Amino acid sequence: MQKLILFGDSITAGYTEGEITLKLNDAIGSRTLAYTIRNAGIPGDTTRDGLLRVEEHVVAYQPDKVTVFFGANDVSLLSDVSLELFKVNLKDLVTKIGTNRVILIGTPYACQTLYATERPLACLKAYDEAARKIAEAYQISFISLLEEMQKNSNPNHYLQADGLHFSDEGYELLGQLIVEKLRK
Repeated sequence: MQKLILFGDSITAGYTEGEITLKLNDAIGSRTLAYTIRNAGIPGDTTRDGLLRVEEHVVAYQPDKVTVFFGANDVSLLSDVSLELFKVNLKDLVTKIGTNRVILIGTPYACQTLYATERPLACLKAYDEAARKIAEAYQISFISLLEEMQKNSNPNHYLQADGLHFSDEGYELLGQLIVEKLRK
């Protein structure tokens, strides 16, 4: 059986109603039996934090595939992770993990009623586009989660009441998108 590591922040960790869950693991596992899934999501993490733990939490396990899903915290105007630093950090993460292993996931949608000042849509789009360009440059799989979420006329449907973390529907969407990339 192949090894899949889910690497990222609180959304990866399955943060639901104040607790860590395995919702993303479950959403993927219910669709494929080909992988053992290890969740390496830590709430509050940015790409900067990911770089500090990538060797211990990802590389040491010699995974076959790794989802790299940061951005929700990086894009926050309170995080001190500029767009340029985000790009550098993502490139470093991809290089350390290995281009043949990475599925890069772009920035998720954040409720604009609650986060228009801290995580404005223009910034979400800029960080998502930066991740897309990195995926293209390294010829790795990419999921534009922001685009996928915005296909719904109400992208808040994929979010909990806090406007940032995923609802069950959000995890179902993300799980489906990841499995589609794994099957390719």
